[in-house]
Amino acid sequence: MSDTSRIEKLEKELQELKVQMGSKKEKKPRELTEYNKFVKDFLAKEKQKPDYDHKKAFKSASEAWKSKK
Repeated sequence: MSDTSRIEKLEKELQELKVQMGSKKEKKPRELTEYNKFVKDFLAKEKQKPDYDHKKAFKSASEAWKSKK
């Protein structure tokens, strides 16, 4: 096998791999868990407060979730 034919073969394989990688299936987004739904609602309520702090809101959301369980 000559070098040029080997290179052509490798280039063909590379092109086939590029085509395969480009054809990934689109994934459906996962359904939200109970925790995700709870935090989403909790943060929406917290954002209505004038003294909203993102870090504190997440901390209180996790504490509220623990006490809920």
